[in-house]
Amino acid sequence: MAVRAKGLIAAVALLALSGAAGSALAGGFEIHEQSAEFQGMSFAGAAAGGMGLSSMFWNPATVTGHSGWKSDYNATLIAPYSRGKNQTTAGGIPAGLAGFSASSGNIGKLALVPASYDSYQVNDMFWVGLAINSPFGMMTRNDGNSLGALYGYKSKIFTFDINPMAGVKLNDMISLGFGLQVNYMKGNLTTAKNNLITSKIKGDDWGLGFTLGLTLTPTETTTIGIGYRSRIKHKLKGNFYYQPTGTTGPATVKHTLPDMLTVSLRQQLTPDLALLGSVQWTNWSLFKVFDIESTPVNPPAEAYKWKDAWLFSIGGEYRYSDALTLRAGYAYEKSPVPDATRGVRVPDNDRHWLSVGASYVANDWLTLHAGYSHLFVKKAPVNIAAGGGRPGLKTTYKGNVNIFAVSATVDPAKLFAAH
Repeated sequence: MAVRAKGLIAAVALLALSGAAGSALAGGFEIHEQSAEFQGMSFAGAAAGGMGLSSMFWNPATVTGHSGWKSDYNATLIAPYSRGKNQTTAGGIPAGLAGFSASSGNIGKLALVPASYDSYQVNDMFWVGLAINSPFGMMTRNDGNSLGALYGYKSKIFTFDINPMAGVKLNDMISLGFGLQVNYMKGNLTTAKNNLITSKIKGDDWGLGFTLGLTLTPTETTTIGIGYRSRIKHKLKGNFYYQPTGTTGPATVKHTLPDMLTVSLRQQLTPDLALLGSVQWTNWSLFKVFDIESTPVNPPAEAYKWKDAWLFSIGGEYRYSDALTLRAGYAYEKSPVPDATRGVRVPDNDRHWLSVGASYVANDWLTLHAGYSHLFVKKAPVNIAAGGGRPGLKTTYKGNVNIFAVSATVDPAKLFAAH
């Protein structure tokens, strides 16, 4: 039995280390979905700690909330739907594009997002931990015969983040946390005409960042968590292909992944009922232009001029029994994508989240978590002016997202002792 148990943990750890293809239609291309536990509350209270370890993503100081050695493995399935119908240009469809499709098809693609967390208590004051996540990602695909494909056919951005951290418990009221981010980013963007790729750029890079956190417990029933994840600068190096001239060559794209700040509250109203809330700010206003450097073609820079993103969430947690805890939550997310520069790769807009979830204590070494969210996404108009040999584009994307998440929190020492 011990061999089987160790094999199970190794298999789940391998899944968590495998990375994710990327989310689609998130706030910009940020992936909130790092925790099945907090998925069930629309991430209310995410930086204030919880039954599992996943708060470590938002606030490294929460590592001090777990005794001994603990592990947590998450898997989230994101099922987005977004379709741009009635695509046209300002002056109607030019004769040369008469056969083009007026619908983008469903540009959202299924994405599996794994995440893993480990914590170890060194002594009464000091903890160490490790989080492995895919904090940013995107995977969209407009129909290759649509007008939208002229501005964005396939879009794929992948990140992989290794985040070792340490936590210090100064006293019963204050804990501090800090960590290092080692981040890998890879991008692959194409355009197409009549299902044939007309341009492609791809590249990758490694970058460094850090995390900081604080938890305050002013009373036995109140916990406040504040967590910060730094921006990470990347210089993606790869190649560029331009079909009209058959030109290929080296390409470089500079991009900064945004920093984010999360403030959360957990208020225990009764021994069985807690109220939770979070406010998260993401610094997407860093994303002004997309500029490809050092290529034979020298394509013009694209203006994005994104704004800062905000997520406001509130939720509740009810301990139904010693084994079962129930959750629900609501969030409003303010998209960073402005109407004026919205494109077909990320036709994002504001959205409302509704979530439910639960945790079940299976035994003294295993707790299971599950969460589900449905996102109601506001209609996203796209209005691109003609230029650069392209006829312009007018359409409106309509969509929604369903998210399913599961996780397991494991006490390895008790697991091995039991088997």
